[in-house]
Amino acid sequence: MNGQLLFLQIEIFFGRLQEGVYDHPVVLAMALESLTNMAWDEVDAVYPNL
Repeated sequence: MNGQLLFLQIEIFFGRLQEGVYDHPVVLAMALESLTNMAWDEVDAVYPNL
């Protein structure tokens, strides 16, 4: 995944959040966890020796 795709995923998340897709706390937590994992994958790609 590249940085632009990550930002697109964040924009999609934000749009869905505003639409009320993540009404249940567990669904919200799962979506946030997914974004977090994608972000850490990007950090690992940019800084492989951390």
